Amino acid sequence: MKKKCISTATLSVLLLVLFLPVFYYIVFYGTNVNYNEMHKIITVEGNKVLSLCAVIGVAVLGAAYYFLRKIPYTGRIAVWFTGITLAVCILFCLVNIKISKCIAFYGGWDCGMVANSARWLYEGQTLGYDDYYTIYSNNIPVTWLLYQLYSFASGLKGYPYNPEFIWIQFQCVMLSLAVFCSVLLVLQVSRNLGISVIALVFQSIFLGISPWKIIPYTDGSTIAMPILILLLYSLFRKNGRKRKYLLWFLIMFLGCLGGIMKATCYVTLIAVVLVDLVWSAWEEVPMRKRLQKIGLKILLLIAAFGLGAFCKQGIYCSVQYDYNADMEIGWSNYMYNGLNEDTTGACSGEGLEIVRSFAGTDKNTRIQYEMEGIRKRIGDRGIWGTIRFWLRKQVMNFNDGTFSWYQEGYFQAWEYPLNIESSGKEPLRAFYWQDGSNYIWFTTISQGLWLFVLLGVITEAGMLLWTAVSTIRRPKYRTEENLSDRLCLSTVMIVTFIGMFLFVMLFEARARYLYNTIPVFSVMAVFGYYELYRKLFIFCDKRRK
Repeated sequence: MKKKCISTATLSVLLLVLFLPVFYYIVFYGTNVNYNEMHKIITVEGNKVLSLCAVIGVAVLGAAYYFLRKIPYTGRIAVWFTGITLAVCILFCLVNIKISKCIAFYGGWDCGMVANSARWLYEGQTLGYDDYYTIYSNNIPVTWLLYQLYSFASGLKGYPYNPEFIWIQFQCVMLSLAVFCSVLLVLQVSRNLGISVIALVFQSIFLGISPWKIIPYTDGSTIAMPILILLLYSLFRKNGRKRKYLLWFLIMFLGCLGGIMKATCYVTLIAVVLVDLVWSAWEEVPMRKRLQKIGLKILLLIAAFGLGAFCKQGIYCSVQYDYNADMEIGWSNYMYNGLNEDTTGACSGEGLEIVRSFAGTDKNTRIQYEMEGIRKRIGDRGIWGTIRFWLRKQVMNFNDGTFSWYQEGYFQAWEYPLNIESSGKEPLRAFYWQDGSNYIWFTTISQGLWLFVLLGVITEAGMLLWTAVSTIRRPKYRTEENLSDRLCLSTVMIVTFIGMFLFVMLFEARARYLYNTIPVFSVMAVFGYYELYRKLFIFCDKRRK
Protein backbone atom coordinates (compact mmCIF):
# COMPACT_ATOMS: atom_id res chain seq x y z
CA MET A 1 0.00 0.00 0.00
CA LYS A 2 2.89 2.33 0.76
CA LYS A 3 4.26 2.11 -2.80
CA LYS A 4 0.80 2.81 -4.21
CA CYS A 5 0.42 5.88 -2.02
CA ILE A 6 3.87 7.15 -3.01
CA SER A 7 2.99 6.77 -6.70
CA THR A 8 -0.33 8.56 -6.17
CA ALA A 9 1.37 11.40 -4.30
CA THR A 10 4.05 11.72 -7.00
CA LEU A 11 1.49 11.87 -9.82
CA SER A 12 -0.61 14.42 -7.91
CA VAL A 13 2.45 16.63 -7.50
CA LEU A 14 3.24 16.22 -11.21
CA LEU A 15 -0.28 17.34 -12.16
CA LEU A 16 -0.01 20.40 -9.91
CA VAL A 17 3.45 21.30 -11.26
CA LEU A 18 2.25 21.01 -14.86
CA PHE A 19 -1.15 22.65 -14.56
CA LEU A 20 -0.92 25.31 -11.82
CA PRO A 21 1.15 27.73 -13.99
CA VAL A 22 -1.37 27.32 -16.82
CA PHE A 23 -4.31 27.88 -14.47
CA TYR A 24 -2.60 30.96 -13.00
CA TYR A 25 -2.20 32.50 -16.47
CA ILE A 26 -5.78 31.58 -17.39
CA VAL A 27 -7.19 33.32 -14.31
CA PHE A 28 -4.99 36.42 -14.20
CA TYR A 29 -4.17 36.99 -17.89
CA GLY A 30 -6.72 35.01 -19.90
CA THR A 31 -7.08 36.20 -23.48
CA ASN A 32 -4.35 38.80 -22.93
CA VAL A 33 -1.85 35.98 -23.37
CA ASN A 34 -0.34 36.01 -26.84
CA TYR A 35 -1.99 33.12 -28.66
CA ASN A 36 -4.12 32.48 -31.77
CA GLU A 37 -6.79 35.21 -31.99
CA MET A 38 -9.23 32.77 -33.60
CA HIS A 39 -9.34 30.78 -30.37
CA LYS A 40 -10.00 33.64 -27.96
CA ILE A 41 -13.52 33.81 -26.56
CA ILE A 42 -15.33 36.94 -25.42
CA THR A 43 -17.25 36.90 -22.14
CA VAL A 44 -19.27 39.45 -20.16
CA GLU A 45 -16.66 39.41 -17.39
CA GLY A 46 -13.02 38.36 -17.34
CA ASN A 47 -11.62 35.19 -15.81
CA LYS A 48 -10.81 36.88 -12.48
CA VAL A 49 -14.50 37.60 -11.86
CA LEU A 50 -15.58 34.22 -13.22
CA SER A 51 -13.03 32.47 -10.99
CA LEU A 52 -14.45 34.33 -8.00
CA CYS A 53 -17.90 33.11 -9.06
CA ALA A 54 -16.45 29.59 -9.23
CA VAL A 55 -15.17 29.92 -5.64
CA ILE A 56 -18.63 31.10 -4.55
CA GLY A 57 -20.02 28.06 -6.38
CA VAL A 58 -17.72 25.83 -4.33
CA ALA A 59 -19.16 27.35 -1.14
CA VAL A 60 -22.75 26.91 -2.37
CA LEU A 61 -22.02 23.30 -3.32
CA GLY A 62 -20.52 22.77 0.13
CA ALA A 63 -23.71 24.06 1.76
CA ALA A 64 -25.76 21.69 -0.41
CA TYR A 65 -23.53 18.77 0.55
CA TYR A 66 -23.84 19.68 4.24
CA PHE A 67 -27.58 19.02 4.10
CA LEU A 68 -27.32 16.01 1.78
CA ARG A 69 -24.43 14.18 3.47
CA LYS A 70 -26.64 12.45 6.05
CA ILE A 71 -28.67 10.57 3.43
CA PRO A 72 -28.13 6.91 4.38
CA TYR A 73 -26.43 4.58 1.92
CA THR A 74 -27.84 1.06 1.61
CA GLY A 75 -28.00 -1.41 -1.24
CA ARG A 76 -31.72 -0.81 -1.73
CA ILE A 77 -31.37 2.98 -1.70
CA ALA A 78 -28.48 2.72 -4.18
CA VAL A 79 -30.67 0.66 -6.54
CA TRP A 80 -33.49 3.19 -6.27
CA PHE A 81 -31.09 6.06 -6.90
CA THR A 82 -29.67 4.26 -9.94
CA GLY A 83 -33.21 3.92 -11.33
CA ILE A 84 -33.92 7.60 -10.69
CA THR A 85 -30.62 8.53 -12.37
CA LEU A 86 -31.55 6.43 -15.40
CA ALA A 87 -34.95 8.17 -15.62
CA VAL A 88 -33.31 11.60 -15.31
CA CYS A 89 -30.81 10.70 -18.05
CA ILE A 90 -33.61 9.59 -20.39
CA LEU A 91 -35.37 12.90 -19.76
CA PHE A 92 -32.02 14.67 -20.24
CA CYS A 93 -31.67 12.98 -23.64
CA LEU A 94 -35.18 13.98 -24.75
CA VAL A 95 -34.62 17.59 -23.68
CA ASN A 96 -31.33 17.72 -25.58
CA ILE A 97 -33.00 16.33 -28.70
CA LYS A 98 -35.70 18.99 -28.43
CA ILE A 99 -33.08 21.73 -28.02
CA SER A 100 -31.07 20.31 -30.92
CA LYS A 101 -34.08 20.50 -33.23
CA CYS A 102 -34.19 24.25 -32.61
CA ILE A 103 -30.49 25.04 -33.09
CA ALA A 104 -29.20 22.39 -35.53
CA PHE A 105 -27.18 23.38 -38.58
CA TYR A 106 -24.77 21.76 -41.03
CA GLY A 107 -21.07 22.18 -40.32
CA GLY A 108 -18.75 23.12 -43.15
CA TRP A 109 -15.36 21.82 -42.00
CA ASP A 110 -14.33 18.17 -41.52
CA CYS A 111 -17.68 17.28 -39.91
CA GLY A 112 -19.41 18.44 -43.09
CA MET A 113 -17.12 16.31 -45.22
CA VAL A 114 -17.71 13.09 -43.28
CA ALA A 115 -21.46 13.82 -43.33
CA ASN A 116 -21.44 14.25 -47.10
CA SER A 117 -19.44 11.05 -47.54
CA ALA A 118 -21.91 9.13 -45.37
CA ARG A 119 -24.77 10.30 -47.60
CA TRP A 120 -22.86 9.42 -50.75
CA LEU A 121 -22.14 5.92 -49.44
CA TYR A 122 -25.84 5.40 -48.82
CA GLU A 123 -26.54 6.51 -52.39
CA GLY A 124 -24.06 3.94 -53.69
CA GLN A 125 -21.28 6.40 -54.45
CA THR A 126 -17.68 6.55 -53.21
CA LEU A 127 -16.28 8.48 -50.25
CA GLY A 128 -15.22 11.36 -52.49
CA TYR A 129 -12.90 14.26 -51.61
CA ASP A 130 -9.90 12.99 -53.57
CA ASP A 131 -6.99 12.34 -51.18
CA TYR A 132 -8.69 13.60 -47.98
CA TYR A 133 -9.38 10.14 -46.53
CA THR A 134 -6.06 8.81 -47.78
CA ILE A 135 -4.38 11.41 -45.58
CA TYR A 136 -6.90 11.48 -42.71
CA SER A 137 -7.67 7.77 -42.37
CA ASN A 138 -8.77 8.43 -38.77
CA ASN A 139 -12.03 9.86 -40.14
CA ILE A 140 -13.04 6.63 -41.88
CA PRO A 141 -14.59 5.03 -38.72
CA VAL A 142 -16.82 8.04 -37.95
CA THR A 143 -17.87 8.21 -41.62
CA TRP A 144 -18.83 4.53 -41.45
CA LEU A 145 -20.80 5.15 -38.24
CA LEU A 146 -22.73 8.05 -39.79
CA TYR A 147 -23.38 5.94 -42.88
CA GLN A 148 -24.83 3.10 -40.78
CA LEU A 149 -27.03 5.47 -38.77
CA TYR A 150 -28.21 7.22 -41.94
CA SER A 151 -29.09 3.87 -43.54
CA PHE A 152 -31.00 2.84 -40.40
CA ALA A 153 -33.04 6.07 -40.30
CA SER A 154 -33.72 5.93 -44.04
CA GLY A 155 -35.11 2.41 -43.73
CA LEU A 156 -37.19 3.22 -40.66
CA LYS A 157 -40.84 3.61 -41.61
CA GLY A 158 -42.41 6.71 -40.17
CA TYR A 159 -39.14 8.34 -39.12
CA PRO A 160 -40.37 11.93 -38.66
CA TYR A 161 -37.18 13.82 -39.48
CA ASN A 162 -34.56 14.16 -42.15
CA PRO A 163 -32.46 10.93 -41.92
CA GLU A 164 -29.41 13.00 -40.95
CA PHE A 165 -31.07 14.05 -37.70
CA ILE A 166 -30.43 10.57 -36.31
CA TRP A 167 -26.76 11.57 -36.07
CA ILE A 168 -27.70 14.27 -33.57
CA GLN A 169 -30.07 11.93 -31.73
CA PHE A 170 -27.25 9.40 -31.40
CA GLN A 171 -24.95 12.03 -29.91
CA CYS A 172 -27.66 13.08 -27.45
CA VAL A 173 -27.86 9.43 -26.36
CA MET A 174 -24.08 9.30 -25.94
CA LEU A 175 -24.18 12.51 -23.91
CA SER A 176 -26.85 11.03 -21.64
CA LEU A 177 -24.78 7.85 -21.29
CA ALA A 178 -21.84 10.02 -20.23
CA VAL A 179 -23.96 11.62 -17.49
CA PHE A 180 -25.26 8.22 -16.35
CA CYS A 181 -21.78 6.67 -16.20
CA SER A 182 -20.40 9.73 -14.38
CA VAL A 183 -23.02 9.56 -11.64
CA LEU A 184 -22.70 5.78 -11.23
CA LEU A 185 -18.92 6.14 -10.97
CA VAL A 186 -19.29 8.73 -8.21
CA LEU A 187 -21.79 6.46 -6.44
CA GLN A 188 -19.55 3.38 -6.79
CA VAL A 189 -16.43 5.06 -5.48
CA SER A 190 -17.82 7.40 -2.80
CA ARG A 191 -20.75 5.25 -1.59
CA ASN A 192 -22.34 8.56 -0.64
CA LEU A 193 -25.82 9.52 -1.87
CA GLY A 194 -25.36 13.21 -1.13
CA ILE A 195 -22.40 13.78 -3.43
CA SER A 196 -24.00 11.50 -6.04
CA VAL A 197 -27.09 13.73 -6.15
CA ILE A 198 -24.80 16.75 -6.58
CA ALA A 199 -22.93 14.92 -9.37
CA LEU A 200 -26.22 14.19 -11.18
CA VAL A 201 -27.30 17.84 -11.06
CA PHE A 202 -23.90 19.27 -11.97
CA GLN A 203 -23.16 16.84 -14.80
CA SER A 204 -26.58 17.51 -16.32
CA ILE A 205 -25.89 21.25 -16.32
CA PHE A 206 -22.22 21.15 -17.34
CA LEU A 207 -22.55 18.58 -20.12
CA GLY A 208 -26.03 19.68 -21.13
CA ILE A 209 -25.17 23.32 -21.83
CA SER A 210 -22.68 22.43 -24.57
CA PRO A 211 -24.09 22.56 -28.14
CA TRP A 212 -21.44 20.19 -29.53
CA LYS A 213 -24.14 17.50 -29.57
CA ILE A 214 -25.45 18.94 -32.85
CA ILE A 215 -22.13 18.48 -34.66
CA PRO A 216 -21.92 14.87 -35.95
CA TYR A 217 -18.23 14.17 -35.55
CA THR A 218 -15.73 12.21 -33.50
CA ASP A 219 -16.01 14.45 -30.43
CA GLY A 220 -19.70 13.97 -29.65
CA SER A 221 -19.78 10.38 -30.87
CA THR A 222 -17.15 9.25 -28.36
CA ILE A 223 -17.95 11.49 -25.37
CA ALA A 224 -19.19 8.55 -23.27
CA MET A 225 -16.23 6.26 -23.97
CA PRO A 226 -13.58 7.51 -21.49
CA ILE A 227 -16.00 7.74 -18.55
CA LEU A 228 -17.57 4.37 -19.49
CA ILE A 229 -14.11 2.81 -19.41
CA LEU A 230 -13.57 4.20 -15.91
CA LEU A 231 -16.95 2.95 -14.69
CA LEU A 232 -16.28 -0.55 -16.02
CA TYR A 233 -12.83 -0.49 -14.46
CA SER A 234 -14.40 0.43 -11.12
CA LEU A 235 -16.71 -2.59 -11.45
CA PHE A 236 -13.73 -4.74 -12.45
CA ARG A 237 -11.86 -3.82 -9.27
CA LYS A 238 -14.86 -4.62 -7.07
CA ASN A 239 -15.48 -7.98 -8.75
CA GLY A 240 -13.58 -10.80 -7.04
CA ARG A 241 -14.59 -13.61 -9.39
CA LYS A 242 -12.49 -15.01 -12.23
CA ARG A 243 -15.07 -13.99 -14.82
CA LYS A 244 -14.13 -10.38 -14.09
CA TYR A 245 -11.40 -10.80 -16.71
CA LEU A 246 -14.15 -10.76 -19.33
CA LEU A 247 -14.84 -7.27 -18.02
CA TRP A 248 -11.15 -6.43 -18.44
CA PHE A 249 -11.31 -7.61 -22.06
CA LEU A 250 -14.42 -5.48 -22.63
CA ILE A 251 -12.65 -2.42 -21.20
CA MET A 252 -9.67 -2.95 -23.50
CA PHE A 253 -11.89 -3.55 -26.53
CA LEU A 254 -14.08 -0.49 -25.91
CA GLY A 255 -10.96 1.61 -25.42
CA CYS A 256 -9.63 0.35 -28.73
CA LEU A 257 -12.92 1.05 -30.55
CA GLY A 258 -13.04 4.55 -29.09
CA GLY A 259 -9.40 5.10 -29.99
CA ILE A 260 -9.77 4.23 -33.67
CA MET A 261 -12.45 6.92 -33.88
CA LYS A 262 -10.85 9.52 -31.58
CA ALA A 263 -7.22 9.15 -30.50
CA THR A 264 -7.83 10.89 -27.16
CA CYS A 265 -9.82 7.82 -26.04
CA TYR A 266 -6.52 5.94 -25.93
CA VAL A 267 -5.33 8.28 -23.17
CA THR A 268 -7.86 6.93 -20.65
CA LEU A 269 -7.19 3.35 -21.76
CA ILE A 270 -3.43 3.82 -21.35
CA ALA A 271 -4.01 5.35 -17.90
CA VAL A 272 -6.06 2.31 -16.82
CA VAL A 273 -3.47 -0.17 -18.13
CA LEU A 274 -0.46 1.62 -16.64
CA VAL A 275 -1.93 2.13 -13.17
CA ASP A 276 -3.50 -1.32 -12.99
CA LEU A 277 -0.42 -3.26 -14.11
CA VAL A 278 1.94 -1.31 -11.85
CA TRP A 279 -0.37 -1.63 -8.85
CA SER A 280 -0.88 -5.33 -9.60
CA ALA A 281 2.90 -5.76 -9.46
CA TRP A 282 2.86 -4.17 -5.99
CA GLU A 283 0.12 -6.37 -4.53
CA GLU A 284 1.03 -8.23 -1.36
CA VAL A 285 0.46 -11.70 -2.82
CA PRO A 286 2.91 -14.41 -3.96
CA MET A 287 5.01 -13.44 -6.99
CA ARG A 288 3.67 -16.31 -9.10
CA LYS A 289 0.08 -15.16 -8.60
CA ARG A 290 1.01 -11.58 -9.47
CA LEU A 291 2.74 -12.65 -12.67
CA GLN A 292 -0.23 -14.81 -13.67
CA LYS A 293 -2.62 -11.88 -13.24
CA ILE A 294 -0.39 -9.46 -15.12
CA GLY A 295 0.26 -11.97 -17.90
CA LEU A 296 -3.45 -12.70 -18.35
CA LYS A 297 -4.26 -8.99 -18.50
CA ILE A 298 -1.57 -8.36 -21.11
CA LEU A 299 -2.80 -11.29 -23.22
CA LEU A 300 -6.38 -10.00 -23.08
CA LEU A 301 -5.12 -6.52 -23.99
CA ILE A 302 -3.36 -7.92 -27.06
CA ALA A 303 -6.46 -9.93 -28.00
CA ALA A 304 -8.67 -6.84 -27.64
CA PHE A 305 -6.38 -4.79 -29.87
CA GLY A 306 -6.31 -7.63 -32.38
CA LEU A 307 -10.11 -7.70 -32.47
CA GLY A 308 -10.14 -3.90 -32.73
CA ALA A 309 -7.76 -4.04 -35.69
CA PHE A 310 -10.01 -6.66 -37.31
CA CYS A 311 -13.04 -4.38 -36.85
CA LYS A 312 -11.11 -1.44 -38.29
CA GLN A 313 -10.18 -3.48 -41.35
CA GLY A 314 -13.81 -4.55 -41.70
CA ILE A 315 -14.88 -0.88 -41.67
CA TYR A 316 -12.32 -0.11 -44.39
CA CYS A 317 -13.68 -2.95 -46.53
CA SER A 318 -17.33 -1.98 -46.04
CA VAL A 319 -16.72 1.53 -47.40
CA GLN A 320 -14.27 0.27 -50.06
CA TYR A 321 -11.39 2.24 -48.60
CA ASP A 322 -7.86 1.48 -49.76
CA TYR A 323 -5.55 2.25 -46.86
CA ASN A 324 -2.23 3.85 -47.85
CA ALA A 325 0.23 3.99 -44.94
CA ASP A 326 2.66 6.20 -46.86
CA MET A 327 0.05 8.95 -47.30
CA GLU A 328 -1.42 8.80 -43.78
CA ILE A 329 -0.66 12.03 -41.93
CA GLY A 330 0.90 10.45 -38.82
CA TRP A 331 2.01 11.57 -35.36
CA SER A 332 5.18 13.39 -36.47
CA ASN A 333 3.11 15.68 -38.70
CA TYR A 334 0.74 16.50 -35.84
CA MET A 335 3.73 17.24 -33.60
CA TYR A 336 5.26 19.47 -36.30
CA ASN A 337 1.94 21.32 -36.61
CA GLY A 338 1.77 21.52 -32.82
CA LEU A 339 4.85 23.77 -32.83
CA ASN A 340 3.46 26.19 -35.43
CA GLU A 341 3.87 29.78 -34.20
CA ASP A 342 1.23 31.39 -36.45
CA THR A 343 -1.58 29.21 -35.08
CA THR A 344 -0.01 28.61 -31.62
CA GLY A 345 -0.02 24.90 -32.36
CA ALA A 346 -3.61 24.74 -33.62
CA CYS A 347 -4.71 23.45 -37.03
CA SER A 348 -2.52 24.61 -39.90
CA GLY A 349 -2.52 23.85 -43.61
CA GLU A 350 1.25 23.54 -43.43
CA GLY A 351 1.15 19.90 -42.32
CA LEU A 352 -1.23 18.92 -45.11
CA GLU A 353 1.03 20.57 -47.70
CA ILE A 354 3.99 18.53 -46.42
CA VAL A 355 2.07 15.25 -46.81
CA ARG A 356 1.02 16.12 -50.36
CA SER A 357 4.51 17.28 -51.33
CA PHE A 358 5.89 13.86 -50.32
CA ALA A 359 3.21 11.90 -52.23
CA GLY A 360 4.72 8.87 -53.94
CA THR A 361 7.67 8.64 -51.55
CA ASP A 362 8.33 6.40 -48.59
CA LYS A 363 6.64 7.53 -45.35
CA ASN A 364 9.91 7.29 -43.43
CA THR A 365 11.40 9.97 -45.67
CA ARG A 366 8.57 12.34 -44.76
CA ILE A 367 8.86 11.48 -41.06
CA GLN A 368 12.58 12.33 -41.20
CA TYR A 369 11.75 15.70 -42.77
CA GLU A 370 9.10 16.41 -40.13
CA MET A 371 11.41 15.37 -37.29
CA GLU A 372 14.09 17.72 -38.60
CA GLY A 373 11.46 20.47 -38.68
CA ILE A 374 10.49 19.67 -35.07
CA ARG A 375 14.12 19.83 -33.94
CA LYS A 376 14.63 23.10 -35.81
CA ARG A 377 11.58 24.76 -34.25
CA ILE A 378 12.62 23.68 -30.77
CA GLY A 379 16.24 24.69 -31.46
CA ASP A 380 15.24 28.13 -32.79
CA ARG A 381 13.20 28.83 -29.66
CA GLY A 382 15.61 27.24 -27.22
CA ILE A 383 14.53 25.32 -24.12
CA TRP A 384 12.96 28.26 -22.29
CA GLY A 385 11.44 29.65 -25.46
CA THR A 386 9.79 26.29 -26.15
CA ILE A 387 8.47 26.11 -22.58
CA ARG A 388 7.02 29.62 -22.94
CA PHE A 389 5.43 28.60 -26.26
CA TRP A 390 3.87 25.52 -24.64
CA LEU A 391 2.58 27.70 -21.80
CA ARG A 392 0.85 30.01 -24.29
CA LYS A 393 -0.48 27.01 -26.18
CA GLN A 394 -1.90 25.41 -23.04
CA VAL A 395 -3.58 28.65 -22.04
CA MET A 396 -5.22 28.61 -25.49
CA ASN A 397 -6.28 24.97 -25.09
CA PHE A 398 -7.68 25.27 -21.56
CA ASN A 399 -9.01 28.84 -21.63
CA ASP A 400 -12.22 28.04 -23.50
CA GLY A 401 -15.28 26.60 -21.79
CA THR A 402 -17.09 26.40 -25.16
CA PHE A 403 -14.38 24.01 -26.46
CA SER A 404 -13.73 25.89 -29.71
CA TRP A 405 -17.40 26.41 -30.55
CA TYR A 406 -17.53 28.47 -33.79
CA GLN A 407 -13.75 28.38 -34.10
CA GLU A 408 -13.32 25.65 -36.72
CA GLY A 409 -13.02 27.14 -40.20
CA TYR A 410 -16.31 27.42 -42.12
CA PHE A 411 -18.26 26.40 -39.03
CA GLN A 412 -21.96 27.06 -39.63
CA ALA A 413 -22.57 26.17 -43.25
CA TRP A 414 -26.38 26.21 -43.45
CA GLU A 415 -29.49 25.51 -41.41
CA TYR A 416 -31.05 22.07 -41.01
CA PRO A 417 -34.23 21.59 -43.09
CA LEU A 418 -36.45 21.08 -40.03
CA ASN A 419 -39.70 23.01 -39.83
CA ILE A 420 -39.75 23.67 -36.11
CA GLU A 421 -42.63 25.59 -34.61
CA SER A 422 -41.43 26.13 -31.08
CA SER A 423 -41.51 29.13 -28.80
CA GLY A 424 -38.00 28.22 -27.69
CA LYS A 425 -36.41 28.26 -31.15
CA GLU A 426 -35.51 31.94 -31.37
CA PRO A 427 -34.30 32.29 -27.73
CA LEU A 428 -32.15 29.17 -28.12
CA ARG A 429 -30.65 30.39 -31.38
CA ALA A 430 -30.00 33.79 -29.82
CA PHE A 431 -28.12 31.95 -27.06
CA TYR A 432 -26.15 29.38 -29.10
CA TRP A 433 -25.64 30.92 -32.54
CA GLN A 434 -22.70 33.28 -32.89
CA ASP A 435 -24.76 36.15 -34.28
CA GLY A 436 -27.36 35.75 -31.51
CA SER A 437 -28.10 38.61 -29.13
CA ASN A 438 -27.37 36.44 -26.06
CA TYR A 439 -24.43 34.47 -27.44
CA ILE A 440 -22.02 36.22 -25.07
CA TRP A 441 -24.01 34.82 -22.14
CA PHE A 442 -23.49 31.31 -23.50
CA THR A 443 -19.72 31.84 -23.62
CA THR A 444 -19.73 33.44 -20.16
CA ILE A 445 -21.73 30.69 -18.44
CA SER A 446 -19.71 27.97 -20.20
CA GLN A 447 -16.44 29.59 -19.18
CA GLY A 448 -17.57 29.97 -15.57
CA LEU A 449 -18.57 26.30 -15.35
CA TRP A 450 -15.28 25.25 -16.94
CA LEU A 451 -13.23 27.29 -14.45
CA PHE A 452 -15.25 25.63 -11.67
CA VAL A 453 -14.25 22.22 -13.07
CA LEU A 454 -10.57 23.15 -13.46
CA LEU A 455 -10.50 24.46 -9.89
CA GLY A 456 -12.02 21.12 -8.84
CA VAL A 457 -9.33 19.18 -10.72
CA ILE A 458 -6.65 21.09 -8.80
CA THR A 459 -8.56 20.44 -5.57
CA GLU A 460 -8.72 16.72 -6.38
CA ALA A 461 -4.96 16.59 -6.94
CA GLY A 462 -4.38 18.43 -3.67
CA MET A 463 -6.76 16.27 -1.63
CA LEU A 464 -5.39 13.09 -3.19
CA LEU A 465 -1.87 14.20 -2.26
CA TRP A 466 -3.05 14.85 1.31
CA THR A 467 -4.75 11.44 1.54
CA ALA A 468 -1.75 9.58 0.12
CA VAL A 469 0.74 11.31 2.43
CA SER A 470 -1.54 10.81 5.46
CA THR A 471 -1.87 7.11 4.65
CA ILE A 472 1.91 6.74 4.43
CA ARG A 473 2.48 8.57 7.71
CA ARG A 474 -0.38 6.95 9.65
CA PRO A 475 -0.66 3.23 8.82
CA LYS A 476 -4.04 2.87 10.57
CA TYR A 477 -5.63 4.74 7.64
CA ARG A 478 -4.61 1.91 5.31
CA THR A 479 -7.42 -0.26 6.65
CA GLU A 480 -10.08 2.32 5.77
CA GLU A 481 -12.84 0.71 3.67
CA ASN A 482 -12.56 1.25 -0.11
CA LEU A 483 -9.40 3.37 0.30
CA SER A 484 -7.43 1.28 -2.20
CA ASP A 485 -10.23 1.47 -4.80
CA ARG A 486 -10.66 5.21 -4.29
CA LEU A 487 -6.93 5.82 -4.61
CA CYS A 488 -6.69 3.62 -7.70
CA LEU A 489 -9.60 5.26 -9.57
CA SER A 490 -8.44 8.73 -8.59
CA THR A 491 -4.90 7.90 -9.70
CA VAL A 492 -6.20 6.69 -13.07
CA MET A 493 -8.05 9.99 -13.50
CA ILE A 494 -4.94 11.95 -12.51
CA VAL A 495 -2.93 10.05 -15.15
CA THR A 496 -5.73 10.68 -17.68
CA PHE A 497 -5.57 14.42 -17.02
CA ILE A 498 -1.76 14.44 -17.27
CA GLY A 499 -2.00 12.39 -20.48
CA MET A 500 -4.50 14.79 -22.04
CA PHE A 501 -2.40 17.75 -20.90
CA LEU A 502 0.68 16.33 -22.64
CA PHE A 503 -1.35 15.28 -25.71
CA VAL A 504 -2.66 18.78 -26.43
CA MET A 505 0.70 20.31 -25.51
CA LEU A 506 2.83 18.20 -27.85
CA PHE A 507 0.52 17.72 -30.83
CA GLU A 508 -1.71 19.89 -32.98
CA ALA A 509 -4.62 20.81 -30.73
CA ARG A 510 -7.23 23.29 -29.59
CA ALA A 511 -9.88 23.26 -26.87
CA ARG A 512 -12.17 20.93 -28.86
CA TYR A 513 -9.67 18.10 -28.38
CA LEU A 514 -10.51 18.10 -24.66
CA TYR A 515 -14.26 17.75 -25.22
CA ASN A 516 -14.73 13.98 -25.08
CA THR A 517 -12.72 13.79 -21.84
CA ILE A 518 -14.62 16.51 -19.94
CA PRO A 519 -16.92 13.98 -18.21
CA VAL A 520 -13.76 12.55 -16.61
CA PHE A 521 -12.51 16.02 -15.62
CA SER A 522 -15.86 16.98 -14.10
CA VAL A 523 -15.98 13.74 -12.09
CA MET A 524 -12.46 14.57 -10.86
CA ALA A 525 -13.81 17.95 -9.75
CA VAL A 526 -16.73 16.32 -7.93
CA PHE A 527 -14.35 13.94 -6.11
CA GLY A 528 -12.04 16.83 -5.24
CA TYR A 529 -14.81 18.92 -3.72
CA TYR A 530 -16.27 15.85 -1.99
CA GLU A 531 -12.99 15.10 -0.21
CA LEU A 532 -12.61 18.78 0.70
CA TYR A 533 -16.11 18.98 2.19
CA ARG A 534 -15.81 15.60 3.90
CA LYS A 535 -12.56 16.49 5.66
CA LEU A 536 -13.82 19.98 6.52
CA PHE A 537 -17.05 18.74 8.09
CA ILE A 538 -15.25 15.95 9.98
CA PHE A 539 -12.90 18.59 11.40
CA CYS A 540 -15.83 20.86 12.35
CA ASP A 541 -17.70 17.98 13.99
CA LYS A 542 -14.62 17.14 16.08
CA ARG A 543 -14.23 20.77 17.15
CA ARG A 544 -17.85 20.90 18.30
CA LYS A 545 -17.27 17.84 20.48
